[in-house]
Amino acid sequence: MLLSNFKNDWEAVLFVLLFKVFGLNSNGSAFFEAALHTPFHCVRKLQGKLTDMEALFLGQAGLLDGKAVDGYHKELQQHYAYLKTKFNLSYANQKVQFARLRPSNFPTIRLAQLAELYCKKTNLFQEFMHHTHLDQSYEVLKSSPSLYWKNHYNFGAISTVREKKVSRSFFNLIAINTLLPLRFAYSRYLGKSGEEELFLWAQQLPEEQNSILKRFKSFSVPNYNAANSQGLLHLYKNYCEKRRCLHCNVGYHLMKT
Repeated sequence: MLLSNFKNDWEAVLFVLLFKVFGLNSNGSAFFEAALHTPFHCVRKLQGKLTDMEALFLGQAGLLDGKAVDGYHKELQQHYAYLKTKFNLSYANQKVQFARLRPSNFPTIRLAQLAELYCKKTNLFQEFMHHTHLDQSYEVLKSSPSLYWKNHYNFGAISTVREKKVSRSFFNLIAINTLLPLRFAYSRYLGKSGEEELFLWAQQLPEEQNSILKRFKSFSVPNYNAANSQGLLHLYKNYCEKRRCLHCNVGYHLMKT
């Protein structure tokens, strides 16, 4: 669906999917809408211009609205006002949230990380597709935002200086939810299978941690890596939620014991 909407522009598809995963569960939907309202040709034109890229991403997410609280906030507002007019931009009404988020997951930090990433590269899809090991993708993605964000998590509030790079654990989440599915889709698009390679990559990633998988663990169901995690989540969605226990080997075994 996305590929059709973007006229087979895989780079634009990756852009939207990266936005969504960087928003996590709390802001994934809002980030997704922000990306859909941000034409990728605008991103391409701003490569190498970090302040403009931050202004574009934060502005499209509605984070530059209201009165400026410090100099950098005001500077980004001015840049965004110019970009909004130049590219005739609009943005979705869905607001991002900060509530119940760790500071490292604040939408400001995640969007600043994305801005730094796209400031350096706008051909990420082709680069990721040519990687032969997960560590190569991690080296590309472990970006840290601009100088302002080293001692800020939000505008106007100074904090302890931290690098705020994309962590390995967050990269694992990106790989599971975006990079591996996209590689699979691209392989199918090219008429190839690719399952064996992707399965090996998934086995290199640690298992996910969430409430659903914890319930499986409580029943001693093995979950060694991301490949197992995705399999269990598939079972949950297609069998547990639909109460099709008798049609599931795991459910049938548990009910027998």
